Order: sequence, then structure tokens, then C-alpha cells
Amino acid sequence: MIRAGEKRFLDFVKEHSIIIGILLLALLLRCYDLFSIPYTHDELSGLLRTRFDSFGELIAKGVQVDGHPAFVQVFLYYWTKLFGTSEWIVKLPFILSGVGGVYFAYKIGKRWSNVTVGLIVAAILATSQYPLMYSQIARPYTSGFFFTLLFAYHWGEIVFFKNYARKHLIWFPIAAALCAYNHHFSMLTAGLIGLFGIAFTYKDFLWKYLLLCLAAVILYSPHFTILSAQLKMGGLSGWLGKPDPSFLLHYIEYIFQFSSALLVIYALIILWTRISGKSVKRSSKAILFSGILFFSVYFTGYYYSICVAPVLQTSVLIFAYPFLLLFLFGWAKEQSKRMNLMLVLAIVLVNSFVLIFQRQHYTVFYKTPFKHLFTGIDDVYKTGPKPGFTLIFSDEPKTRFYVEKGELRIPEPHLFITVPEFTEKDLELLLEKESASQYFYLAATSSLPPTYRAIVLQKYPHIIWQKNYFSASTLFLEKGKPSEKPIADIAKNKNLFNGYNPGKWYNNAYHFEKDEEWGPGYSKSLEELVKRPSDLVDVVVTLKLSDLKQDPLLVLNVQSKDSIIHYLSSSVSQHRINLKDSTVTLVQSIKFIDLKYQKFEKPFLNTYVWNRDKKPVKIISFQVIYRKDNPLTYGLYEPIVE
Repeated sequence: MIRAGEKRFLDFVKEHSIIIGILLLALLLRCYDLFSIPYTHDELSGLLRTRFDSFGELIAKGVQVDGHPAFVQVFLYYWTKLFGTSEWIVKLPFILSGVGGVYFAYKIGKRWSNVTVGLIVAAILATSQYPLMYSQIARPYTSGFFFTLLFAYHWGEIVFFKNYARKHLIWFPIAAALCAYNHHFSMLTAGLIGLFGIAFTYKDFLWKYLLLCLAAVILYSPHFTILSAQLKMGGLSGWLGKPDPSFLLHYIEYIFQFSSALLVIYALIILWTRISGKSVKRSSKAILFSGILFFSVYFTGYYYSICVAPVLQTSVLIFAYPFLLLFLFGWAKEQSKRMNLMLVLAIVLVNSFVLIFQRQHYTVFYKTPFKHLFTGIDDVYKTGPKPGFTLIFSDEPKTRFYVEKGELRIPEPHLFITVPEFTEKDLELLLEKESASQYFYLAATSSLPPTYRAIVLQKYPHIIWQKNYFSASTLFLEKGKPSEKPIADIAKNKNLFNGYNPGKWYNNAYHFEKDEEWGPGYSKSLEELVKRPSDLVDVVVTLKLSDLKQDPLLVLNVQSKDSIIHYLSSSVSQHRINLKDSTVTLVQSIKFIDLKYQKFEKPFLNTYVWNRDKKPVKIISFQVIYRKDNPLTYGLYEPIVE
């Protein structure tokens, strides 16, 4: 016989079975292969800033220097002291906060519109890569996602529904302050919600509402000195560029996983639920407010980035992202429970398929570059020849974090390099010094200028293997036959070079005479040249100088009509001159994925030697090499092109 308590529990589960299923799926997707979820660059940075002996030192050296508010850094400081730095332990609270955010988004959607809207929004948040990925990162994004929704729920009860229950009055200032302590953009989002509340609050409660806002400010006040110091730091102009007008369109594509199938399904859901279903009383004001809120946050970040300092990224919009979904789907009529189940199943099945198989989340995200820069080399030591030298372009402290934990070893001999401290000329001298080595291992994040890799490939042209990860690649190389043939070689394909004068090619070289500034070059339409946006082109030119002080340039640019949209050059002064025969090799490379050339009309690549000194010089070799590169470089934020 079923007891009364058990019956109530079973009735509750039956009544709420769909949202319970969504929350369990959200937890499952976020915890899949939990012990293999790696740290990201930002997480390692945060963890390295917890190694202090006192709270005061943490604030001075771990918080104020970072630019983020104190909450997450302080939390990590104490959490890791209690439980250690294992990835799954550190990430677990953030995973749970991501699932909690899904639940509060459901409650808001249900309360502000109807249960169908709540379920649709929750299903999207549970299974989309954007909120899922940030739930697996121990940084302020998923915590702010949770705090913002927690605040919005209690705020909405007070403002839209005149529900002045004690729990709402208590949580209003606490959640608002947590948003402010968490991230400047979650503070912005909560602040805008609070400001809009002044207009929406019923007059008989306005003064009490203002007191609640004041209470939130007072709770945040201990952070004022930190905020003041961080504001003096400016934005992220050291590495983040200003957004262009296409940012919002790209963001929309990103949050819908670059999937046309998903966009079609969502459009059909919006249309179907508008014309079919039961009309129930909703707060149209609240749904309209959701759209206003998202775009207020977006345009504030956009114009601040344009006019003051760059701050706008996809990550900082995650706090306002649920409100965009509420605005898009909040006008739906309430559906039957059976139809709700069908809608949710359609969303989670297609979203999960795209997440797993098209976005390859559990492949791309689960291989952190700082660790996997060296995992592949272990197989080499076990089964094949050992590299004579290992060159590492990576953040050394973040890589050594794993060495200290005993999870990887760095081959000897090795060298960590940074750019521009370690120049192209330094690399050429290193390769000359290590010339006896038959094998070479290059481990580099994607911010390594591609010319460095091209220089290494001149000495070690045979690629035994290349392994690609998000924002990083590793190459095991050897001397021998080049793996990739040039698409143009002046010694073999003279007809491919424009401006080529047959009379100037003799004694296996192309001769610039005195006062001659321009010679042969190579041009190609990018529509014909580029096979995959992730590929690149290296141009390698060897010159024989008549005067060691002359400084000709190798120029590589991309043009659209008469306008140069991208310009690169390599000068003799940047490279090592072989004093025995006065030869020097110039290298220049271009990564197509960074160009965004598709928005230009008929772009074409153009490369040539500019003999700007107008002194005699010989072109010994002029090669244009097309290389397949890493399709996962921006795989978490851009479409993956195989």
C-alpha cells in the first residue's frame, strides 16, 4: 500500500516529469566523462592566482590584477584549499550552478508566460553548447548565469506580480549583490534589471523597492575599492579587438550552434505555438522587457567597446542570453502536456545531435591544449624515434601546472619561447645549432605566428604527424622529403609568376639589376586557392645579396579590386644571413581563417619581392606552399570545417 507521502512524491514527479527530465539531461550532458573535462586557459590562470598565503595577498595579487570581481577568485581560493585542484572537483560547483540556471529559467518562463515557454527555454539551455560549455568552466560565467536568473526570478515576483513574500524581499538584494561580485557584465545585467524595475514597480511599493536596491548596493560596497582599481585597467585591448557590425549576427549563429536545422525547428516552433494552443494570461510586459534587457546589455557592451575599450565577447552576454530566448519564445500559447513533451523531445534530440556530432563538443572541448601539447609525444617515446629537440610555444606556468601534478613530462632538450622576445632570427639560429637532430617536435598554441612554423618546416619538411586541438597543434617532424609540394615554384613553374622576364633567369637564379625595383610575383584568386578556411599559405624566398646592408622585402598581401585588405612583409633584417654565400631566406605566411575575406569582392592573394634598395640581388628560390592546417583552431566558437 502506497503511503500518503510516497503518493504525493509520485504525483509531484508525474506532474513535473518533463522539467525533471530536462534537468537530468542537463546534468548528464554537463557531467559526461566528468573526470576527463580539462582546464581551459582562463581556469588555469585563475588557479595560479590562488597560490597565496593570506586573504589580503589574494585580493592584492589575485583579484585586483585580473579585472574580474572577487567572488569566483575568493571561492576558488577556499574551495581548492579544502578539496584540492582536481578538474572535476573544481568544476563541480559551476556545473551545478549551470543546471540551477536552467531550472530558474524554466520558473521565469513559466511564471512570466506559461509552462510551454518555460519548458522550451529550459530545453534549449540544457542542450545547447553555449550554456553547457560555460557550465563546465570554473570561471564567472555560469555562476553569473545562475545569479542573474535567481535575481530576475525574485525581482519579477515583486515587480510584475506584487508578490511581497519574505523570501523574495530577502533574495532580491542578496542575488543582486552576488551578480555584482561575480562579473562586471552580470552586474550590468542586474543593474539594468534594477533600473527598469523603477519604471515597472507599482507606485505603492516604489519606496520599498528603492530601499531593496539600496540594500544591494550596501552589500556590494566592500568591493568599491577593488572596482575602482580595476576600472583604471581599461578594457581588453591588449588581446581583444573592437567588435564589428557583424558581431550580433555571428552571436545569433553561435547560440544556435551554426545549425540551419535548428533554426528551422525553432522557427516552426515559434509559428506553431503562436497559432495553436490555449491562450492564457501572460505578462506581455515581462516578455517585452526580456527583449529590451538583452539588447540593452548588448548595445551597452558594443558601444563601450567601440568608444572606450574592448570588452564585448560572447562569454559576457551569457548573463542576458536566457532573456533573449524568453523574448523569442515567450509569446507562445500554452500547449497540452503531450504537445509540450513532443516540443521538448524535438529540441533536445536535434540540439544534442548537433552538440555531439556537428559541434563535436566532447572531442574539441575535452582536449585542452596545455595538456595535449605533450600527450602525443609519449607515444613517440614508446614506439618510435625520439625528437632531437622540442620547441614549445605555450604559457609555461600553465603547462608546468600539469608537470607539477605528475600528469605529463616535457621532453629534453626543450625550450619555451614567447613572441616577440624570441624572434624569427633567434629561431633560425636555434635550428642551425640543433642541425644534427634528425627529428623535431613543435608544440604550439594557435597564437604562434605561422611564419615560425614555416621556418621550422624549411629545416624539417617531412611531417610524420600533426595533431590538432582547439587553439593548438603539435607536429612531429623530420628531415627528408617535404610532405607538401609547392603550388608555385619559380625554378619549375615560371609561367605561374606574373612580371617574369625570361632574359633575367640564368645560372639558376633570377637577377635584379641595379636600379630595378620590381620583379616576378604570384597572384591567385582566393575563391580558386582556398580549399578550407582553416588552411594557410607559406611563401618562402631565398635571395643572394650583393651587399649585406641591403634590405629587400618579401611582400604578401590580399587585395580586393584596388584595395589592400591585408598586408604582410618580411625583411632581410628579420632573418639570419649566411655569411659564407650572402644568402638569406625570407618567409611570410597567411592564415585564411583570420582574414574574413569572404565579405570582400573577388579577393586575391598577391606576393612578390620588393627590391627597395634598387641594388643587384638574385632570387635563388621562390616557392608558394599551400598547407592544410588545423580545422579546430576556433572550433568552439566557429563552424568546424573538415
